Amino acid sequence: MNLTKGKNNTNEYQLFRPDIATIINYCNDLGPNEKLVVFEFGKNCDLVLHIYKDEDYNKETGEYNLVTISTATNGKWVDDTYDTHVTDGSLYKELQRINEYENFSTR
Repeated sequence: MNLTKGKNNTNEYQLFRPDIATIINYCNDLGPNEKLVVFEFGKNCDLVLHIYKDEDYNKETGEYNLVTISTATNGKWVDDTYDTHVTDGSLYKELQRINEYENFSTR
């Protein structure tokens, strides 16, 4: 697993084959409007997650500690998850669902 800063976007970070706990930890550390791209996710390591931190997130108070997740495979968007709370167990449940390829849906 590697964490690298995105080349074109100073607010983008990248992880390769992380476990769910690592993704949650990095999501909790993201600042407002920062993005985490996760490569080789899912039981077949064929998913790419684009995780965006809420623009209203307040690091001091913890308010709006939310992320939006867009999932792609083979260059196609297959799933979207909106306003998922990072630390109350919601993000863990969503990542488990995505990892197991359950109930994919885009809006």
